[in-house]
Amino acid sequence: MYTYGGITPDMNLIALAVVIWLVAMSVAFGFYIPVLRAERRILARGPQWTPEPVGDDLDHAASSMTAFAAEGAAPPVPAQVPAKAVTAQVIPLDPAPLSVAAMRPAEPDAFSVLIVDDNAINRQVLELILDSVGMAHASVENGLEAVRAMEGCAYDAVLMDLQMPVMDGFEATRRIRALEAARGGRSTIIVVSANYLDEDVDAGRSAGADAHLPKPISAATLVQQLAACPAANRMAA
Repeated sequence: MYTYGGITPDMNLIALAVVIWLVAMSVAFGFYIPVLRAERRILARGPQWTPEPVGDDLDHAASSMTAFAAEGAAPPVPAQVPAKAVTAQVIPLDPAPLSVAAMRPAEPDAFSVLIVDDNAINRQVLELILDSVGMAHASVENGLEAVRAMEGCAYDAVLMDLQMPVMDGFEATRRIRALEAARGGRSTIIVVSANYLDEDVDAGRSAGADAHLPKPISAATLVQQLAACPAANRMAA
C-alpha cells in the first residue's frame, strides 16, 4: 500500500471524493442541462394525444356515396330535430292592458264604486267594506287608469287616493270632471287619503272632489258617505 508523508490513504474515501468531484464539475459546467431541458419540454407538453387514423372511415363514406349515386338514389339525410322542438317561445314585452269593459259591474243598473289606490292592501280593505254591504265595485292603481275606467263606465262613486304614480288624485279628479262636463252626468268623488291637512282638503275640493275621508278609513263613515250619494237610490236593498 502506498503511503504519503507516513499516511496511508483510504481508497474508499478517495473513490467517494472522486464521485463528489465529478458531480460538482457536472453541476458547475452544466453537463446535465440538455437532458433536463428535454425532460422539461416533455413535461410541459403533457401527455400527447395521437389521433386515430380516419382514412378508412373516409374511404368507406366516399364509397357509400358513390354507390348511392350509381344506383340513382338520394343519399340518406341525417335525422333533424323538429322545428317546433327548438323554436323559442315569444313572450310579449308589453302586453296590452285590460279593456275597461272588463271592469264594468255585472249589473249595469246597480250602484257601482271605483276604487283608485296604488296600495294593494288599501284596495283590499275598501273592497271588503263594499262587499260587506253588497256594493258593486272595481279597482285601479293610479289616476290615469281611473280616467280610462270612467271613460268606459260612468261609476256612481269614486274613492280617490291622492299620492299615486303616473297620475295623482288631483289631476285624475280634474280630468274626470272635464269628461263628465263633456258627456253629462256627475259621479261622487270621495278623496280617501292620509293627507288630511286643510290645504289638502281645499286642493281636493278645488279639483272637483265632493268629500275627503282620512286614512285609516272608518267603514261606518265610508258607507254613510256613499249612502248620501245622489245615485244611492239604486243601491241594493
